[in-house]
Amino acid sequence: MSHPDADPATLARLAAELRDRQPDDPGTALHPVPAEPEPAPVPARARWKQAVKRATKPMADPALDRLANRVADLLKHRLDRQYSELLVRGSMMQAEVAALRDEREPELARLTRDALARVAGLEINLELMKGELQAFDDALEQLGRAIAPGAGFVGVPERFAELRERVNALDRRLRATGTSAPAPTDAPGTTAAPATSGSSGGFDYVGFEGRFRGDSATVLATLEERYLRLLEAHQPVLDFGCGRGELVATLREHGIEAEGVDPDPGMVEQAQSRGLPVHLADGIAWLRAAPEQSLGSIISVHVVEHLPLPVLVELLELAASRIRPGGIFVAETPNPASLIVLGNSYILDPTHVWPLHPSLLTFLCERAGFRDVRLEFHAPAEDYQLPPIDAGPDGPPWVDDLNRRLEQLNQVLFGPQEYAAIATTPS
Repeated sequence: MSHPDADPATLARLAAELRDRQPDDPGTALHPVPAEPEPAPVPARARWKQAVKRATKPMADPALDRLANRVADLLKHRLDRQYSELLVRGSMMQAEVAALRDEREPELARLTRDALARVAGLEINLELMKGELQAFDDALEQLGRAIAPGAGFVGVPERFAELRERVNALDRRLRATGTSAPAPTDAPGTTAAPATSGSSGGFDYVGFEGRFRGDSATVLATLEERYLRLLEAHQPVLDFGCGRGELVATLREHGIEAEGVDPDPGMVEQAQSRGLPVHLADGIAWLRAAPEQSLGSIISVHVVEHLPLPVLVELLELAASRIRPGGIFVAETPNPASLIVLGNSYILDPTHVWPLHPSLLTFLCERAGFRDVRLEFHAPAEDYQLPPIDAGPDGPPWVDDLNRRLEQLNQVLFGPQEYAAIATTPS
């Protein structure tokens, strides 16, 4: 509820009285007004400058404006003149460029024609060189086929190595003929002519092995990896059909007591020329004369497939009696269960008698008196194998079945090309 005296007329009258009162009246002022500070005294020098400025300002401003306008006119005139000079110079340069282009175009055209003619000549020379290189390549290939008919030019180094080896063997044979030939022996302490069983006869088996079996160092490294530690535990070792005696030499270099026997005079001569204990003899006759249980192991690398069945049976029986208890007999041979072997390496060698299936050789070893016959397979023909089908995790179920069949087919056609039967004599 409002105050009884707060009517509009009363409020207007009070406002008028407040406006009419002096601000310095301490009894009526609503808000005290602060006193203005007294201005600081101006020095005489500053007052003189201000007076001069106020007196000269009416005359200075017009003069400055006229001076600014004059400077602007001069700058504009100079810029216009320079722009005109630039236009003239640009026109002159365009004319010079056009004249130079007209002058140089014939020369450029001539140079272009000469370059094109040279390129055409180079193309012709290149084609002639290609023809000459092709003729040279054909001549090399003909030379390669003349030196190495089965392999071509890539087989020339191997053929020359083979020829060098044969020449060296012939030289050793001639020198041995002029002095004294080694007497063939059937067994330690006996002398007899070597039998023909397992021998190569008139066939140059040394040259055949050198050409088709592969590099001797590679073959030897493979044999060392497969059998060195095994034979080290069963000494002394007899290499039955040792050939040139590479394995005998390697075994002896590793401190393993080893000797060899082979019926091929050429191979034995090479082995004996290096001072190896290799005997020129029929291996069966040599084993017959050897004392029972005098050997720790016998190894036969790619020999048993050269023997007729009766000779092979006798070899196994003699080996079982000449190896001491707990010793081993190792026979490495081509694997006829891999069909690529039959159609390739096996049929290539004319001295092979009969392919020995792993199950057959196992059976023969057991019948001869060995036990614990185990088989080790080597060198699958991986380059010929069919790759499996990769259908991913969402492939149809028939893909797995097809891959299993492909794996079986690879084993039958392109499986391990060699195997070793390792038989142990009863303890």
